[in-house]
Order: sequence, then C-alpha cells, then structure tokens
Amino acid sequence: MEQALLAVIAAAGKMGISCDALCAQAVGGLVSEQYWAWADARHAERAADEIDNALAILVGKPAGTPTKRGPDAAFETAAL
Repeated sequence: MEQALLAVIAAAGKMGISCDALCAQAVGGLVSEQYWAWADARHAERAADEIDNALAILVGKPAGTPTKRGPDAAFETAAL
C-alpha cells in the first residue's frame, strides 16, 4: 500500500498537481465525517498519518512520528 500511495503522489507532482494540496484534500476527506461517505472512521486517522508520512518521504523530509489527531491520540498518550 505504501508504494501505491507514493506512486500516486509522485505522479500527481509530475502532472503539475501540488502534492501538498493533493495530500491535504485526501487527509481532509478522511477526517471529515461528511466528506467521503465510504471512508471508514476507524481507520481514518492512521490513513491520514500514512499520507503525511508518504508526502514527507517524497519531499525528502524525515517521516518521523506520525501526526496524532482526535480521540485515538488521547487514548494512546494515556496508555503510555
């Protein structure tokens, strides 16, 4: 899945589509409950993190720790 995501983002860049804008739209669609009806809220946060990490890889920045959002972040922090 990671390679497919990287390929789509890289292809968008070659087509003149802003990779940042593409990823922002994708993340927005995943985390907004009303944007894409097919998005599974249980996996949206991790998928958004994957998009953020893929973009970081393509632009040459270290991917680092995924950005945490929403209730899952609070749960994971509390579990530490």
